[in-house]
Parts: sequence; C-alpha cells; structure tokens
Amino acid sequence: MSFTVKGVRLSVSFYFAAVLALMLSLRAPGEVLLALFSSVLHECGHLAAMIACKNEIKAVRLEITGMNIIRNESDFLSFRQEVFIALSGPLTNAGIFLLCGVLYWIFQKNIFLTAACINLLLAVFNLLPVKRLDGGMALYFLLSLRFSQGFCRAALKISSVTVLAPVYLWGIYVFFAGNKNFTVIIIAVFLTLSMLGGNDY
Repeated sequence: MSFTVKGVRLSVSFYFAAVLALMLSLRAPGEVLLALFSSVLHECGHLAAMIACKNEIKAVRLEITGMNIIRNESDFLSFRQEVFIALSGPLTNAGIFLLCGVLYWIFQKNIFLTAACINLLLAVFNLLPVKRLDGGMALYFLLSLRFSQGFCRAALKISSVTVLAPVYLWGIYVFFAGNKNFTVIIIAVFLTLSMLGGNDY
C-alpha cells in the first residue's frame, strides 16, 4: 500500500503489517501500540531535524525493520548537521521519557510508567555505537570532523563488534538460564544483519 502526500511517497510493506498483526496477537495490544507510537515519534524527530537542515525527504517506508526515511542524497549537509539528524530521534525518546516520568509522578498511572520505560529503551538502544543505528551514525560523523573516512569506518566496525559480542553472550545466558527466551538473540542477529547490510556512509 502506498500513497503520496505533498510530494513525499509513503508506503507500508506487507511484512510490516504482518509482523504488527503477529505482535498484537502475542503481546498486550496496549504495549505494542505504545511502542509503535513511540517509534513513530522517534522517526518524527529525525524528520523534523531533516526539515530544519533543509534536507529533502523523498519517501517514507514502513518496513519489517521499521520506518525507513529516503533522503535526497544530493543535498549537501555538514558533519555536524548529520550528527544532529542522527541524535534527534533518541533525543525525542529521551524527552518523552522525561515527560512521561513527570506525568507518572503526578497521576500515578501505569500507562505513563510503561510509556516512559519504552521510550527509555528506544533511546538507549538507538544510541548504541553500532553501524546503522543512530549512535553508530553519530559516532561516524563526529569522528569525520577530525579523521579520514577509512579510519572512521574502521572505528565504527570495532565499536559495533565490541557492542555485539556481549549482547550475544547475554542473549545466550538469558536463553539457557531463563525460560528459553530468545528475544535478546533476535535483537543481536538484527543488529548484525543491519551492520553487514547496506553501503558504508
């Protein structure tokens, strides 16, 4: 399914809809919808930063791996602008975390506590210095202010492997020590595939 809004192509893949339906059937719908809404706000943070930097947005795709924003690569952006765009998503989640924390403190409603936890997890996860995550992109462009592309790519690969190794170990421990929960392993595999796929920056 796809349509165009003000020159921006919006599309939703079948696999995204299928995974969303599966998650809604396996988990509490309220938690899934909160996570989905928080993820959308995360991407809106990126979109707002791109608009502020005058970076043309060509398309937005909802895919199995999440929301994919297609930018006009011919628009020249400085390294600092790229860092700003990369960090805008996690910073949006961090802001929502603080807001929901205050609302929970005032109203003592569990929905605010759940929303705060979800947004904190999204912020921390996306700030990991792994290739294709916001933290990895921010690290690459920060290093690019002083070092060559070759050095920055090598540094990002080292940081990615350094982060992924303990995640795999933690996932294996959780699987065998707990109730055969393989969620952490799936996250580690997803991060690995994200790191291996696509072109370098």
